[in-house]
Amino acid sequence: MNEFFKSIALYWKQANFGVSEFWLFPLMTVFFIWIFTAVGLKLYKRDHPFRAAFLIDRTWIISSMIVAMLLIGLICYWWSANYFSSHHLQLSLLFSLIIAMLVPVICLVRLKGYFSGSGLRKMLPQPLTPSQSDKTILLAKKEFNKTKYYFFVPVLGFTMLFSIFNTYKNLITIVFDNSTSMSNSNAASALSDTFDNLQDNNEIILTTVDGLGPDAEGGKLNMTEIMGVNKSAFLKAGVITAYNTPTDAKGGLPALANPSSGSPICESIWKTFLYTGETKTLSDYKNKILIVITDGEDNIGATLSSGKFFYDSDDFSEMYPADKVFIIDFSKGSMNPFMQKFQLAGCDVYNAENNKQDYLDGLDNALAIFKNNWYLIYWTIAIYILLFVCSLFINPKTII
Repeated sequence: MNEFFKSIALYWKQANFGVSEFWLFPLMTVFFIWIFTAVGLKLYKRDHPFRAAFLIDRTWIISSMIVAMLLIGLICYWWSANYFSSHHLQLSLLFSLIIAMLVPVICLVRLKGYFSGSGLRKMLPQPLTPSQSDKTILLAKKEFNKTKYYFFVPVLGFTMLFSIFNTYKNLITIVFDNSTSMSNSNAASALSDTFDNLQDNNEIILTTVDGLGPDAEGGKLNMTEIMGVNKSAFLKAGVITAYNTPTDAKGGLPALANPSSGSPICESIWKTFLYTGETKTLSDYKNKILIVITDGEDNIGATLSSGKFFYDSDDFSEMYPADKVFIIDFSKGSMNPFMQKFQLAGCDVYNAENNKQDYLDGLDNALAIFKNNWYLIYWTIAIYILLFVCSLFINPKTII
């Protein structure tokens, strides 16, 4: 329950109240309710005894329920497509849903107010006899209760949750620095927990920095040499394994415990980039990201302050744009050229002070686009149920 309420605080923090996009959905909600009401009143047949006051309120209810259904459908569809990982409109849509569900409740309260000696005449013609009066009251109550059935219309919007079963593939590329300086970190354990929470439509490429000889023998000396290589087989550093599912990838995590000779991180990243281009048809994947878990102490660290870097390559930038590259930093806050270069390129860098939760937080942020946060759906259901239950308690007074 604590996480449930934390999620709404997160939506509030992420919401940009200063842009028109946030207010567009509430304004459009009110506009479409009004439009549907205006059109609905024109379409009503005239072969019924009810007067305009009753028809207007009931049409407001029907129109609001249709708009609520559309909002719920949009929330569910965008949620299933992970649209909210990059467009933080959750609070705007939930606020719009509250408006769409609150209008019918207000209209029911108004209709309830008509059940009085004078108010009944606003719904139906004045009865001429006691018998007609009884029939009028029964008819009015019957129609009042029938109006509540429209509160079931928004449930149809939840059918869009089935969109989550649309099949598409994601590619998650992870370069793990398993040099001796990383041997005691909690990163492998955090990766294991993260893989448990990923669905099977996510393919994993997992790279360690193994491959060089004793004392890092055979490694490239600078970025110019590394980026001058155009085939992955021509680079020694980097042991790459591709997995079809996160479950398979979890089985390969024990290899991360084997310490590597040296820390050829940049060479391993470039080799992984080349390997991915050689072995994967990138158009098959809806989303692609690169995660690098390292302390940034590269064999060629002294040469990184100047000269070329990955984002001088258009091919690398196209495969891994800066907003799709995430660095989980185990350097304990010391800024080195490796981290500086990635930060200057616009990549997100998360600090992890050998704390498993730090790694989990960094991985959660990196993998947000691949995960469905169910709390948004829970809030949608809660808003709908709360206002639906409120409507059930709104009943007309007994007219004697």
